[in-house]
Amino acid sequence: MSFKNKIQNWDDLRLFLAVAQEGGLVGAAATSGSSSPTLSRRMRHLEDTLDVQLFDRTSTGYDLTSHGRELLSRVLEMDGQSKSIQTWLSQLDHRPVVRVTAGFWTSVFLARHLRDISTGSTGPRIELLTGANFLNLSRREADIAVRNKVPDNQGITKKRIGRVSFAIYGSIEYCASHPDAFADHRYARCDWVVPSVAGGTGTSSFWLRQQIGGTAALICDSPQAVMEAAAAGVGLCVLPVFIGSSEPRLQQCSPPIESIEHTQWLVKHQDDGNLTHVRKVFRKIDSLFERHRESFH
Repeated sequence: MSFKNKIQNWDDLRLFLAVAQEGGLVGAAATSGSSSPTLSRRMRHLEDTLDVQLFDRTSTGYDLTSHGRELLSRVLEMDGQSKSIQTWLSQLDHRPVVRVTAGFWTSVFLARHLRDISTGSTGPRIELLTGANFLNLSRREADIAVRNKVPDNQGITKKRIGRVSFAIYGSIEYCASHPDAFADHRYARCDWVVPSVAGGTGTSSFWLRQQIGGTAALICDSPQAVMEAAAAGVGLCVLPVFIGSSEPRLQQCSPPIESIEHTQWLVKHQDDGNLTHVRKVFRKIDSLFERHRESFH
């Protein structure tokens, strides 16, 4: 039998399932929340709509006809799919997402302090987008960005969040066996770990290549690999102070290098000012940098 375009009220099928499974109106009334007269009327309406008899009505209850059993098998499949969809919906996280883009080491800092910018199960979720090539806020590729240059895009709200300093670092063991690490001639007499051109993090990478030329002991394609190699004693490297000084395996070998320090800016699109979740995360990131301002120098 074909039901195409006949069923207008799918709730009738839910009630049909209750009557079929309970074998009568009384039991179905208890499980469906509908009264026996309502169930009787709705089953008659369903049969009229489908133009088939679904039940043999007896003194002991409602017995399914062959058409009724055929329909029941299909409704049971629908009920299973419905429960599957309900389970899927219950597992979805409906909280809004705030996309934050930043350079590699700033992203590491934000990840380490995620609890300070996220409000747990009730607040917005954070999507941390890492890369030296920042995503464009004007094209809405991100909601919030931390940048090391003053943004000149139209419609952008910016706030200065402090300076970032860089210094030379090496493992405690390497520095103990290479006292030149603490002297100005370190660039010619020590081993160096540098990022590749593609894996560099900006001005600091370019500056270091100018100091040592092509004499690096190791070239890595990610900033994390540079730090790990230096911590393992391969040689010296340049790191942001807020990263290098927080790594117990490393020792700072130089004062901050003034020529490569830069200012960080926290930016978002002006039109996002009415989005509570974006505004809230923006304020929390600003407060986070303010509390850790001394760590960046």
